[in-house]
Amino acid sequence: MPSRVWSEWTNEGSTTRAMTEPEPTSEHLYERIAGALRDEILARTRVPGERLPTQEELGETFGASRIAVRRALDLLESEGLIDRVQGGRATVRLYDPLVRRSALHYRTNPGMPFAEEALKTERTPTYDYDTAPERAGLEVARRLNVEVGTEVMRTTYLSYANGEPIQRVTSYEPLALTRGTPIEHPEQGPLMAAGIVDRFTSIGLRPTNVTERLHARMPRPSEAEQLHLRPGIPVIVAVRTCYAGELPIETADLLFAANQFKLEYSLTVEPEAT
Repeated sequence: MPSRVWSEWTNEGSTTRAMTEPEPTSEHLYERIAGALRDEILARTRVPGERLPTQEELGETFGASRIAVRRALDLLESEGLIDRVQGGRATVRLYDPLVRRSALHYRTNPGMPFAEEALKTERTPTYDYDTAPERAGLEVARRLNVEVGTEVMRTTYLSYANGEPIQRVTSYEPLALTRGTPIEHPEQGPLMAAGIVDRFTSIGLRPTNVTERLHARMPRPSEAEQLHLRPGIPVIVAVRTCYAGELPIETADLLFAANQFKLEYSLTVEPEAT
C-alpha cells in the first residue's frame, strides 16, 4: 500500500524521526449515502422541514441495503442535519451553526458576543445564570494556582438560541481578588453587562493573556439532558484561563453542542526575521 513519510530533523544533534502514514481508506457505503444527502441539505436543495425519501426509496436510489441506509441516517442525525421520529420519515433540520470568533470575546467593550453570533443566524439569544460562592476543587485550584478549598465565585451560564440550549459556561473567580469590589457578583452592579476584560480592568487587574485549551468528548448524561443533545452528538469543551501578567484571575469550562457551533481562531503570524 502506498504511504507517505514524514521526517523531522533537529538543529541540535543528529536526531531524526520518521513516521509512516497510511493512505486513507475508502469511505463506507453508508458514509457516501450520508455525504450525498448532506450536500443536498447544506446546499438547501433539500430545505428545512422537507421529508426525506423512505428508507426503501433511498436504498433503491443508492443500491444499498436498508442497514446501510439506516446507518447513513444515524450519521446525519448525530450531525444535527435531520430529525427522526419512531415509525416516521426523517425530515431536514435547519442547520446554521453559530460561528464563535474567540478573539471577539476578549476585547474591550465587547458588547454581548454570543448575542451577536446568534443574531447573525437570525435566532433570538437569551441566557440564564446562577451565581454562588463555593470552595475550589482540585482542578479549579490548579488552574487558579490557589489551595484546594479556596473560596471562589462560581457562575454558570446557559445560553439559548430560539429557546434551544446550545452552550454552557461555568466560570470561577477567586474571591480573594473580587470580594468587596463592584465585580464580586458578575451579574450585579454597574459592570454586569461588561466582558471579562473590562470587569477586571475596573479593579486594576487588566487581563493580558487568555488561553483556551480544546478537546471533544461525548457528553455526560446531565450535559446531554441540559443541552437537549440527541444520542451520538459530542460536545466541544474549551478550558479557559485568564491572566493578569502571571496571575490567574479567572478560569472557566465552556461547553458547546458540537452540531451547533463552528469555532474560529484568528492568529497573527510573526513577521519574518530580518
